[in-house]
Amino acid sequence: MSRPFRPSRRGFLAGTVAALVAGLRARPARAAEGRNLIVYWVKGGWDPTFVFDPHFGVSTIEGDLTSSAAIEGGIDFADASSRPSVRAFFTAWGARTAVFNGVAVGSISHDAGTRLLLTGDRGYGGEDLPTRLAAATGYDLPIPHAVVGGPSYPGADGGLVCQLSDKLLRAARGDLASGRDDAREARIQAWLAEEAVGDDPQLAAALASVQRAPALESLAAEVDWPVSQEDGRVRLLARLFSQGLSRTGILTGETPQMTSWDSHIQNQLWQDACYERLFRNLGTLCTTLADSSSPDGGTLLDRTRILVLSEMGRQPKLNAQGGKDHWPTTSAMLIGADVVGGRVYGGTDDGLVARGLDRSTGEASDAAPLFDPAALAATLAVGWDLDPAALGGDGEPFSGVWG
Repeated sequence: MSRPFRPSRRGFLAGTVAALVAGLRARPARAAEGRNLIVYWVKGGWDPTFVFDPHFGVSTIEGDLTSSAAIEGGIDFADASSRPSVRAFFTAWGARTAVFNGVAVGSISHDAGTRLLLTGDRGYGGEDLPTRLAAATGYDLPIPHAVVGGPSYPGADGGLVCQLSDKLLRAARGDLASGRDDAREARIQAWLAEEAVGDDPQLAAALASVQRAPALESLAAEVDWPVSQEDGRVRLLARLFSQGLSRTGILTGETPQMTSWDSHIQNQLWQDACYERLFRNLGTLCTTLADSSSPDGGTLLDRTRILVLSEMGRQPKLNAQGGKDHWPTTSAMLIGADVVGGRVYGGTDDGLVARGLDRSTGEASDAAPLFDPAALAATLAVGWDLDPAALGGDGEPFSGVWG
């Protein structure tokens, strides 16, 4: 169920959580509000020329010389025998995947790029997009936004965010020694329920966390696998979505040992290995969602969108150490429910500089506005039937990616 989105993001309305939830359940939901979102975070800054944006035969760009042009599932990409999972993924899921090239991050800092792409906002007080979407479309769920490994900027809606880990789940199951005092917790909850009647986000967050405890304990009793590894986190997100406990989630993709996406050295070796692991894991994620049931009886993949992001790209040319340094233009992928896939949108010039994205055709155009973090935020808002200004500020959305 849903509530109207309020740009001020200032906590609960008057009354207790129970009273608010009762009011929310009386409101009709819009079609897209039942869609889930998984943000799959690629930490470190990938080199889009290795898969998404190769620019074959262009002397000003040094990409992967072992690769060749290929197309699967409607997606043009750089194919290499050392990365078989890339071809396998696009063969299986390309028709449900949209690639965006020429995403103009506007930063070459890891921290700033992460914040920009996840919040769509240059300010340091902004909430990340999955938290905002959870607040707008899953406010009454037990665990609206599940962080199972990844960056988080919860802002005033911190009470809707749950940082899930093995330790937290063990504590919720009662597997860890605890000095928990039930009588004391009951007194705290009663005080919060009485005091959190105004517009205080800190009290609202505290009350929401207390109210979440029974659902978390029930979930923990069912999760009998570790969530410290990516496959366990994927299973956990699938369980949360299948049971209708969460609307959004985020996880950071694992990389092979002794490699990193932040390839200031050994760009060829590290990017090649990281892309192979990435697409193998994305294939597992899509298969898990396709094999899992949603609360309405369909598959989770038919109810879930996956947004794959990295905070920046890599420079067109190799440095003296055979690596590539930071670059403010990157690529992104949207996969899953209602995505108009089998296509690459936008693009870059022969210097890997972002070109504009024509909002009517999806083609790269120097006469069109850039597709930047604010535009990405606004595009997500449209995908959930929200006012683009609610998530994207002044960003201009690209509605054509939604079917």
